[in-house]
This record gives sequence, structure tokens and C-alpha cells, in this order.
Amino acid sequence: MKKTDTDGELKWYEKKAGRRMNFSGAVCKDDGKKAKGGKRADTKSEYKAGCKYERKNEGSAGGNSAEGKDFHKKVRGTEKKSFRVQKDFVAARQVDFLLDAGSVPSDAKKILADFRDIIGATHPLNSKQRADLPRQILELSHTLTDERAERRLGYMNRPQTLSAYTHYYLWWNLVRLTRLFSNLPSSFFEFPDGTVCLDVGSGPLTVPIAVFLSRPELRKKKLRWYCMDISPQALSIGENLLMTVAARLECESWEVVRVKGGFGTPVKEKVSFVTCANVFNEVGEESNMPPDYLAKKYCEKILSYIMEEKPSENGAGDFRKVLLIEPGIPSSARLLSLMRDAMIRRGFSPVSPCPHAAQCPMDGKRGGKWCNFAFGTQDAPAALKKLSESARIPKERAVLSFVALTAAEKKSGDAGELSFRVASDPIHLPGSRTGYYACSEIGLLLVVTEDSLRSGECLSIPRPEKKLSVDEKSGAFVVEL
Repeated sequence: MKKTDTDGELKWYEKKAGRRMNFSGAVCKDDGKKAKGGKRADTKSEYKAGCKYERKNEGSAGGNSAEGKDFHKKVRGTEKKSFRVQKDFVAARQVDFLLDAGSVPSDAKKILADFRDIIGATHPLNSKQRADLPRQILELSHTLTDERAERRLGYMNRPQTLSAYTHYYLWWNLVRLTRLFSNLPSSFFEFPDGTVCLDVGSGPLTVPIAVFLSRPELRKKKLRWYCMDISPQALSIGENLLMTVAARLECESWEVVRVKGGFGTPVKEKVSFVTCANVFNEVGEESNMPPDYLAKKYCEKILSYIMEEKPSENGAGDFRKVLLIEPGIPSSARLLSLMRDAMIRRGFSPVSPCPHAAQCPMDGKRGGKWCNFAFGTQDAPAALKKLSESARIPKERAVLSFVALTAAEKKSGDAGELSFRVASDPIHLPGSRTGYYACSEIGLLLVVTEDSLRSGECLSIPRPEKKLSVDEKSGAFVVEL
């Protein structure tokens, strides 16, 4: 019987609101009371239908809210398949969590907390400059947002702009990226000594510093970073900051080769690792070409920097990797989705956040959902949050979109499981239920549960054998936990 909502009757998800789950896996009574004696599992927890799954929610979830525009997903030429998770038993396993604050190394947290002093040691401000800093930050905020159409190409070469960026935006970006990089798979950061890396649009070396902080296993590696930017002053500041951070962590800095120029500027040697953070949203503003054309063009440029496939000396495999990070807005997510597709066609595989290599169901098309992740800023350095308030731009959460890809052959997952990544704010549904949009290889999911899920959380459930209902508003398959 098809599940539909009719006047005068309870909705189907209201009828199911009596069954809950918890970490113990014990079945609760239908009155919704918690099972006794349940103990919380650690990172890989299992829970079963009939028990409530509880967890403290760390900050706000991602940016796809229930208030977005309606859209209906259609599949060309074929009827959309649907699946159904068995009602009597659903075991779900946590695969990973992209934004776990507990994964950030303790010494990195201390560096971030003291970053104002680190900047002050390398590029101090006098009392007048420090008093004027909040105003400069606010002006730069307008330049980067509502006044971006009037922004000139070399805006980072202005001393006041560069000062505001270094003392504020660099700090916030390090908080965001350090949190993300600390939670990416360790295999993604496996590099042998002598690996050559390229950071496009490096500014004050935001990405290399964030990698240095978040991945302690790389600090003793002999890496060479080509850092490319049109502002030589920003590159100089960034190199000094990287050396200062390395000194505080009592280790040697990586080799830095500064490259003055924009995206496409040649470098002296081929590289294995290419990173681009907050580059394409700015580059794309200078072009009237469609995003699919730009995505193909940008990927060709990225691939022109990367060395041809070459097995490592110890036979460990292919270390060619690409990491793209952009603001968590629909246009950026759309471009990243198209670039992901272009890189897949060139032999690369998505490592994160995608739990699959199939078509992206959150590709940022007009009226649809877009892939982005967010976390609350309650763990951010107190001095940074105070500076935000002084500049009258307080931050309650940080948001980003990204994709990490590798040329190495990825191991296939368990064919009997379906993994999905939560990528939305919680959506309040009738019957004390909550929904979350999630990405999976079978398409967009609406995960309906009484439990608190987190933006960036990846879960795995037994692969559905029966039909799932389809949400009429979004076209998403409905999965009930």
C-alpha cells in the first residue's frame, strides 16, 4: 500500500513516532521511555530499530534548511527506483564525522588559541592600527560579500586589507580548515619524503599552515610547497607565519617556493598534491562562461600541474591528490560538483565527503540541494570571537564546501551496506520527528529520525532490499531510523 498523507488521518511518519533507539541497542517500550543500563559506544556505534539513538549535538548543522525552494527530482527516460529499509530491524554504523573537534591535535588547538600573539610577533600592530582593526575587518567583509562586484583584482596588495585579512580571516580560515583536515582519512595525507605540493591562491599560506597544524605525521616529512598568489606580500607574511608555527611546535618548517602569479602560472616541476582554497569563487566572477565550461577548464589547468602516473619507490601506490575547498554557498557547491565529475572522468576518485563515486545528488542546481557542511563556533578561540564581535560580524557557525580526490585506486566498500553523508540542517517534521538531507549512491536521502544527527556525519545501514517511499517535496528517498 502506498504511503500518502490524507485529510483527517495521521501522516505516515506520525504513525511511526512511537519507536525509538539508543546506543545500547536495547528495545524500548512504545511509550518512548529510554532503556535502562545502556552504555554509549565509542566511534563506531551500532543502534537498532526500537531504541533511541542519543548524542549531544555540537553546534548547528549544515546549510540546507527546510525553508529552501521546492523541487522534484526526475530521472530521464526511466522510472525512479525506490527502496525500503526493513521496519523491524535497522542497524546503523557511524563511519566517520568530518567536523569532530576532538580530532584536532592538542598542540594545534593551543597554536590557534594563541594565534593573535603569533601574528603579533611576526607582524605587530601599533596601538592606532590595533584600535582601527575592527573597522578594517568590517570594510574587508563588505569587499568580500555585498561589494565584491567592485573589488579590484589585486585587493590583497593594499597594506590595510592585508593586515585585516591576516589578523582576522586567516585566523578563521585556519580554524575551519584545521577542523576539516584533522578529520579527513589519514590515507589522504600519506606522502613520502620529497613530495612536491602546489597551493593555488595561497595568500598568507593558509592551506599549508592548516595542514601543518592538523597532520602531525607530516611535520617531519620533507615536503616542498609551491605557494602561488598574485600578492607577494601575502606570500611573505605566510612563509614567516609557517616558520613561526613550526618553531613553536619544535620542528622544522617545510620548504616554501613563492610563485607570484594567478591560477595557471607555470611552476618549475610537476607536483603530486594540488590544493585550492577559496580560489574558484573569485576566479569565476571574472568570467561569463557557464559553470560546466569553467569546471572543465579549471580541471585541465589543475591536471597540467600534476605529474604523470609514477609508482613510488617502495611500491606503495599513487600519491597524486587534489583538494578543493570553497565557501558553502550554492554557486560554489555547483562548481565543485562539476569539477568532481570532470576529475572522475580523468581517472580520479572522490575520497571525501562523498561516500560514493556516483552522480552527485546535491549538485547545487537551481532549486535543488547543495553540498555544504557547518559546525558551531563555540570551540573557536575566545580572542577570535571577541574580535568578530568588535567588528560587528559575530560568527555563530562556520560553513564550507569541499571535495578531496585521489588518483589511487579506491577499495570498494561492503556491497551489503549503504553509506550516506548528512549535509543539512535538521528539518522539523510532525510527530516529534526530525529529518536530514543526506547524500548516497542511490540519490538524495531524507533521513527521518527522532535522534540528533550532525552535519558531516557519515552513517552506514544495511542496503535496502525493499522499496523506500519518495518525499514528494524534494524527490528524496525516505530512510527511517
